[in-house]
Amino acid sequence: MLGACTIEVAQRRRVCHRDRKHHSIEQGMLCLVIKDPVSGGSKNYCSQCALAILDQAADDLQGLRDALT
Repeated sequence: MLGACTIEVAQRRRVCHRDRKHHSIEQGMLCLVIKDPVSGGSKNYCSQCALAILDQAADDLQGLRDALT
């Protein structure tokens, strides 16, 4: 599940794909990168958006755990 997700240091300015108009990732900042194994592309998320995405993922995983017990 997490194989397609990494934390990277931006080597150049990147666009945050969750809020393209208001968020950007400046060179040297940490960002969450989610790679699409089918297309080979990736989407970048600033730390603020990444934390919200990871919080939702943790909730989703907990829901799956709860369903198994």
